[in-house]
Amino acid sequence: MEGEKDCIFCKIIRRESPVSIAYEDDKVLVFPPLEPVNSGHMLIVPKKHAVSLADLDEETTLHVAKTARRVAAAIRKSTYRCEGINWFLADGEAAHQEVFHFHLHVYPRFKGDGFGFKYDKGKNFLRMERPKLDAAAEEIKKFL
Repeated sequence: MEGEKDCIFCKIIRRESPVSIAYEDDKVLVFPPLEPVNSGHMLIVPKKHAVSLADLDEETTLHVAKTARRVAAAIRKSTYRCEGINWFLADGEAAHQEVFHFHLHVYPRFKGDGFGFKYDKGKNFLRMERPKLDAAAEEIKKFL
């Protein structure tokens, strides 16, 4: 994992790398990735370097969510006229995070666009009985 000095998003924020800015304020920068999933795909990147969601302070986390809501509304009003929106966070290597600076994707979606999680409902989802669901909820509850 790269440090703040070598982080591509930090370089973009410092304007050491080119960027096409859709929105900027004191906390975040919003821009399209170099390889968007669809036209209108935007990244919301906090200006303060944080590798993961757990590294973000609550104020920045809330600001990212509010900005994502605004970006989604803007995409819907734009000429892209998408039929749906996905927010996506890859948090950690196992989640396929490639740039280790927290960022939230906002994807415009269109019927038949071919993008999405590929899964077989019978194979990829666990079927759990209520006691196991209760145990999972209790385990997470201990840390909230």
